[in-house]
Amino acid sequence: MKADETYHWNMKKYIYKMISIAVFIFIWYMLVKLNLERPLMFGNLPSPIEVLKSIKGVLTDKVFYLHVLYSSLRVISGCILALPIGVIFGLLIGLTKIAENFISPIFEMLRPIPQIAWIPIAILVFPSAEESIIFITFLGAFFPILINTIAGTQQVSPSLIDAAKSMNATRDQLIRHVYFSSAIPNIFTGLTLGIGNSWMSVIAAEMISGKYGIGYYTWTAYTLMQYPETIVGMITIGLIGTICFTCVRIVKRSVLKWRQ
Repeated sequence: MKADETYHWNMKKYIYKMISIAVFIFIWYMLVKLNLERPLMFGNLPSPIEVLKSIKGVLTDKVFYLHVLYSSLRVISGCILALPIGVIFGLLIGLTKIAENFISPIFEMLRPIPQIAWIPIAILVFPSAEESIIFITFLGAFFPILINTIAGTQQVSPSLIDAAKSMNATRDQLIRHVYFSSAIPNIFTGLTLGIGNSWMSVIAAEMISGKYGIGYYTWTAYTLMQYPETIVGMITIGLIGTICFTCVRIVKRSVLKWRQ
């Protein structure tokens, strides 16, 4: 019975999501059709029907898939680099006063700088545009992972630490089995936020210095006044981001199965 209830509840959630999307599209269609100019000039937007026609054309264009592939690989590369580095520095800052006093201020100073502001520096420092774009996606993922790892490390229950010490756990064992294990939910939260930031970063970087990528595609479509294709690019970014978040949640449930 419990399984049936879970199934019905999941189906209801799915139906609610579909209804919300349908309502959004209907409102979008009506705003464009009525050509409202206040408070915004909705009449300048392409209608959902025009976007749908563009989607049909895009799906047969091999270059579009190349754009998607380039952006996805850049975000994945940036997150793969950011995850271990962010976790290591997060544990270091969360566990040692020296790192907290000497390393943390540097990151606190750099963290408020928008990723787009790093693009000129990245272009100057890295030998290729590809490496500079990956660096920007790395920055987008690094700071959320770092901050959440620090928070997870510092929020470990003292009773867990005392219990481990009572069993003569070494410092390495404390770090691996107590601090790191307790921080894993926060690390996944940081990774989820980092993926979102990486997508925002890669789009901005591709608009400025890329030759391929969904950000480059979206901006090029806008400059050529192909506005339906611009919306298609935005929708693609949203769909890929949703897929990334879903994958992280699946991995999180698998890794944290013991907590359920």
